Amino acid sequence: MKRLLACLLLAAALVTNACALEVPTDTTIQNLNGSQQLIKTYTLSPGADPQQLIEEPFEQEGYRYTFAEIVKEENQVSDRKYHTETVTLETGTKDLSKILEQLATTLDYDDGTYSGVLTLDHTAIRTEASGYASKAKTVTATKTIGPLDRNDMSYVPATTVKDGVTLNLSNVDWQIIGTDLVGDALAPASYQAVATYSGKSYHKVATGYITSADYVGEVTRNDVESVTYKVTYLGTETETPGIIVDRASGLPGKVLPYALGVLGAGTIATLGVLLFRSRRALRQLQEEPEDESEEEETR
Repeated sequence: MKRLLACLLLAAALVTNACALEVPTDTTIQNLNGSQQLIKTYTLSPGADPQQLIEEPFEQEGYRYTFAEIVKEENQVSDRKYHTETVTLETGTKDLSKILEQLATTLDYDDGTYSGVLTLDHTAIRTEASGYASKAKTVTATKTIGPLDRNDMSYVPATTVKDGVTLNLSNVDWQIIGTDLVGDALAPASYQAVATYSGKSYHKVATGYITSADYVGEVTRNDVESVTYKVTYLGTETETPGIIVDRASGLPGKVLPYALGVLGAGTIATLGVLLFRSRRALRQLQEEPEDESEEEETR
């Protein structure tokens, strides 16, 4: 059972490592001016590490290949779109002419991906109060009352209303507007009162203003979408052990295919035997619990 568990763990590790390897999008084998080359092409994301693509020396089809060089080629992508950027600023007035003095005509835009120059949209400027405070204002009114037969305060109202504000009497100026002859002297016969009223009117005033302005225009993106790596390996011809090579007569070209065929057949046979043994061992392990239970019942 322990051996089976170890085999399963080893198989899982091999599968994990195999999945972690990048799969080439293209593999080319060529002989260029007597140089045997194997070129593997990969397409990775811009942030990937190309060093993981380099393999240890390996053998393939009678050649032993070793790493020679890696060539990088960036795949650019371009895009453009219409963008609106809103900026805000505090102003002490809502006068548009004065606000425009504080706004730039253009705006340089760059969000790390898209960039461009935006232009102020004069039709999209909005101003509103940032806050309010209560402010008092003195309201006054003058009222002439008369003619009166005497200068009596009962004729003068204590309050009056102006623009919805109740005002209190603050002063009265009595004036003689008519006289009568009493004996040898003139005496006041009629009066009028000039009454002055005052009071406080409270209203809200803006403490400041916030202006929002839109800058519009076309922005573009020029970025690296992916990176293509071409990994080149140089190959040297390998000699099969146990075979005498006569380079002058060109014997390797005649013997090597047969040797490789024998070697391949032996490999396939060995794998078949191992597969048969592993299945038999697995079957025995599956049958062990039944044997143990039978022994316990016999006891």
